[in-house]
Amino acid sequence: MNWRRGFLLAGIHLAVAGTLIVWQESRNWSDLRCQTSSPRTATLRLAAWQEEAPAIEFDPCKMWESVPPQREIVGLGELPAAVVSGWLDECPASWTLAGRLRAGSGRKTGHTELRVLAGLCGLIALQWSLVGGFPLIHPRRWWWEPGAFITLWTLVAFVIVLIPGIRDFASWIMLFALIGWLYWFVLLIWMSGRACWRLVLHRLGHTR
Repeated sequence: MNWRRGFLLAGIHLAVAGTLIVWQESRNWSDLRCQTSSPRTATLRLAAWQEEAPAIEFDPCKMWESVPPQREIVGLGELPAAVVSGWLDECPASWTLAGRLRAGSGRKTGHTELRVLAGLCGLIALQWSLVGGFPLIHPRRWWWEPGAFITLWTLVAFVIVLIPGIRDFASWIMLFALIGWLYWFVLLIWMSGRACWRLVLHRLGHTR
């Protein structure tokens, strides 16, 4: 157990993710604030548009959306937290935080999205406190530990995304972070299975 290391990694990832979230979502917040502050006006505009526009089926859940590198860094660098929060999904599953909050409010609002982002940040802090505080392996070279490996490539991608000319290259860099998460999950399953098997053998030895 190394809580100091866990808090350090949590602070690094919160700083990176927080910066990218504010960068990516600032435009969306202004639109959502307008919708929240004047719902009647938004409803009248929608009704007028529906009367004038032809009948076209529009389902955002079925549309392909290009993901900017800022969101990919958060999505792959904070993979478990991003999946549970549902922040990346336009139509999140009902079991995710975003799915529950949006279903409870009945629509996507600025207040709802702020609660989703607050939940995402809380999950990131919890996630890295555990991943960093309880490393699954202790290799000789520190960067081969999955938590350090993911953090290293996340920081590299963060630096790259700040450079306009090569910004899109950050998405490719994050594939290394994805490999790090897959390695971490394999280690977790393997070590959990080994611990369960030892427990079974221990109990069988006592029953004889």
